[in-house]
Amino acid sequence: MRIVQVCPYDPDRHGGVQRHIHALAAALAARGHAALIIAPGVAQGAEPGLWRLGAMRSVAFAGTRFEVTWAARRDLESTLSALGRWQPDVVHFHTPWDPLMPWQLFRRLDVPRVATFHDTPPPGLAGSTLRQLFKLLSRHLLSRLDGAIAVSSAPLGHLRPGAAGVTPAVLPPVTDLSDFFAVEKEEAGQHPNVLFIGRLEPRKGIAVLLDAISRLASGAVALPPGPRPRFVIAGDGDLRGAVLAARDRLGAAWVDAVAPPSRADQLRLLGAATLAVSPALHGESFGIVLAEALASGTPIIAADNAGYRTVLDGAGAGLLVPAGDADALAQRIARLLADPGEQARLAAWGRSHARQFDAGERIGDFEQVYRDAIAHHRGAGERG
Repeated sequence: MRIVQVCPYDPDRHGGVQRHIHALAAALAARGHAALIIAPGVAQGAEPGLWRLGAMRSVAFAGTRFEVTWAARRDLESTLSALGRWQPDVVHFHTPWDPLMPWQLFRRLDVPRVATFHDTPPPGLAGSTLRQLFKLLSRHLLSRLDGAIAVSSAPLGHLRPGAAGVTPAVLPPVTDLSDFFAVEKEEAGQHPNVLFIGRLEPRKGIAVLLDAISRLASGAVALPPGPRPRFVIAGDGDLRGAVLAARDRLGAAWVDAVAPPSRADQLRLLGAATLAVSPALHGESFGIVLAEALASGTPIIAADNAGYRTVLDGAGAGLLVPAGDADALAQRIARLLADPGEQARLAAWGRSHARQFDAGERIGDFEQVYRDAIAHHRGAGERG
């Protein structure tokens, strides 16, 4: 098959959707398919398998950042002409209602179309408004799609296929976990490392994490006897200043702030980590960062939001803490640091559990979605 994926975000920015798209393209290529990604931005030299379409501008909303994109008419026509020559069997849109480039392509393509819905709106008035908007848009989109995927049960609440629309299948986003399964954990050094990897923005719970660290450092939450932990915070974003201020206040022995890691750096950091944390407040439909930590043999304590609880189920449910509760996060970190046996048990469970999120393990499920979409499109054409 010849498969195009349309990414609404900067493909070079650290993010779970982007990692899923790149991993899916690589897994499809490994199975003999032709895989192409269309994403916003300006080409950075030769980019095999990646076409750029549309300008992009980063905007902040509800504690996070994303890109607003727009393709000029001439660029859109040029890409559509090139796609006509490339002759895709199916085009796979990710969060197709993100403004605006994906929608510009969607409305002009008459080929089998699949969409993956990654969105989980935030709480409050903004989230409620978005959910109502998504319900209206989804009825229109799902009646024009040939296949649909929800990354977990979280987005299903605002997807309305109606009588004429396709029903979304729940299929978790995948990534290439092969390097993470191969991570060899280092012996604990002078201090156990507790690792956060992600964007430093309000939605990711950075303020909650810094509060939890302060509670442990002050003794408000008691740590087990022995060396105190060091918190390694890897990433960049609007709250980097708050992280650096916490490092200056508590000392580098407590907080180490490092740049957004490359894949090699991420693997090295996970290899040295005793635990990982991901206290995101809301807006998570899944949690690829959780799957990567588990695959590396690193237990990850995470906020009990709609997406993360779909990853940390079964034996991993005990790693969840109430979202926004810094005291609960600090308490759970302290308890797990005090119990090496529990760390080892969860590490072994995590490596086994994470296999279901590996691209190589799940690629057949995506191939079936594409085959079904092609058949649906053909049947719709025969029905007129």
